Amino acid sequence: KKSFQGPFKACHDVVKPKDFYRNCLYDVCMSDGAKKILCQVLEAYAATCKKHGAVVHDWRTPSGCRKPRSSSWV
Repeated sequence: KKSFQGPFKACHDVVKPKDFYRNCLYDVCMSDGAKKILCQVLEAYAATCKKHGAVVHDWRTPSGCRKPRSSSWV
């Protein structure tokens, strides 16, 4: 979030990350840092970005979030 660089860079002007970031921070803190929650929020942001035509680069590798096996979503 600090530098707004990385895989979501092209999306930040299209879909503001502020609400996603706040929700993620709250949800992860309330679940004792559950990585599953973090991955779900990142998936939702990636899907929203793509829906609005923004290019999203590989976010799964740096975040350590695996792609769901049975889904072609995001």
